[in-house]
Amino acid sequence: MSGRAAARPTRAVQVTQSGRAAARPTRAVQVTQSGKPMEQDDELWPPFGPAAAFRERTARAARTRGRPAGQPRMRPEHQVRGRGRHGPGLSREEIVDAAIAIADSEGAEAVSMRRIAQVLRAGAMSLYWHVANKEHLLELMLDALMADVEVPEPTGDWQADLRVQARSMREVLLRHNWVIDFINARPSLGPNTLHFLDRSLAVLECLDVDTATAVNILQAVGTYVSGAVLRELAELRVQREQEQMITADTDFAAKLDLWRKRLAATGLFDHFLRILRDDVDPDAEQTREERFEFGLDCVLEGVAAKLARRTG
Repeated sequence: MSGRAAARPTRAVQVTQSGRAAARPTRAVQVTQSGKPMEQDDELWPPFGPAAAFRERTARAARTRGRPAGQPRMRPEHQVRGRGRHGPGLSREEIVDAAIAIADSEGAEAVSMRRIAQVLRAGAMSLYWHVANKEHLLELMLDALMADVEVPEPTGDWQADLRVQARSMREVLLRHNWVIDFINARPSLGPNTLHFLDRSLAVLECLDVDTATAVNILQAVGTYVSGAVLRELAELRVQREQEQMITADTDFAAKLDLWRKRLAATGLFDHFLRILRDDVDPDAEQTREERFEFGLDCVLEGVAAKLARRTG
């Protein structure tokens, strides 16, 4: 890949209150040496998984029916009926962006071919020109979002560079909070994900460590970020529940004080009671940024200390 970015018109979408698609700003895309947008090059996906099955189906259709590669043969039940946009008139990018918008507003479980077709005003079966099934679509969604994670050009300060990357990853995961349920269970190996990994490894070249160590460093930072986001999402859920509970129960403060006194009377929870006595809220909304940065510093400084012991 040349790694060059070129802007082109895109139809990234958001779901409006009417349930239809609304245009979002365009974004730059990576272009391969052949001039083909990276995200549209199915050959960049690994030879396994839903993307590989789709690629093989497309190639088989091209051989047996004379269709261009990249345009799969549609089964009879996939033929477009009625009015609306036909399969070739859509783009995979539109479909993926619509699916992401639906997941953001309604949850990942709401994503279906029928719902996407409604947003795009297209026939549901026409989507199968571009994606094999929902599993394939999910891979494409996860890979597309990796393009939104910022990885800076290497500055020689690997800790500063990884901080930028970690903060950006956190922002993306919080903005698309449904992703956390899938990112660790089924990592995508699409072109955006591979490009993200390639650029991340480039950040660590200044360390002169072996490849396995570089990968371990990236995994340590990535695991911290996903774990921190998972906790933040849980905090947000608990915060909403507590706010509802406090609003509904006018005696909540008195009950909390009684609970504190019961704990103190046992003599078993002195260290925990310090948290209450010092008014430390480990889940406070106001300290989320600070707590994230503290943990990130611990990870990066810990890695630096470990590397220093190796070379020392």
